[in-house]
Amino acid sequence: MLKIEDIGDGIRTIGLDRAAKRNAIGVELTMALEEILVKTKHDAAVQIIVFHGIGGNFSAGMDMKDFFDSSTRPPELLRRARAATEHWRTRLLRAMPQTIITAVQGYCFGGAMPILESSDVVLAGTDTKFGLPEINFGFVPGGPIAKSVQNMMTPRGIAYAALTGRPFGAEQGRHWGLVSEVVEGDPFAHAVALARSMAADRNAHSPFKLPAEDFL
Repeated sequence: MLKIEDIGDGIRTIGLDRAAKRNAIGVELTMALEEILVKTKHDAAVQIIVFHGIGGNFSAGMDMKDFFDSSTRPPELLRRARAATEHWRTRLLRAMPQTIITAVQGYCFGGAMPILESSDVVLAGTDTKFGLPEINFGFVPGGPIAKSVQNMMTPRGIAYAALTGRPFGAEQGRHWGLVSEVVEGDPFAHAVALARSMAADRNAHSPFKLPAEDFL
């Protein structure tokens, strides 16, 4: 469900790894996200987190069938998964002490928005398609999703995306406040390079490495 790698320099990459479902966030994936974020929050060795998607997409949002089709899952498991989702996307992500960089490409829809909101930098590939598709199913975005987009997007952008349900591209996402930079090629490679640059800058400016005269 997740591909987690510590690549040195205090950088941890967290890849959403459910490519067959375009990395839609289902029961197992949501609980895995809660678990790794709890562990990472208290790991002093991790200074930068890089989120990305495996298989060409970031995330198609929440897998509503996986959460609400209780015929195939025990009710207690579904309750636990919903609680985990509420935890990581409304409280845990916002309290992470690490710098967060997110690389997006392909689909990046509704349920993935809290990750973008809590990111310090969002790098989007030119093929990225953002969207708030809820209106296509008869309701408008609500709860944590609405709060996340409100904290990122312009009012006009929110209204258009929420009321039409139409996807929009990376440049429009940048214009509306979702994206820091649109990049050519693999956005994950750009994100890792940026993370390494940030880590090098931090090490170069560490107070433990300053010349003695700087303290005089």
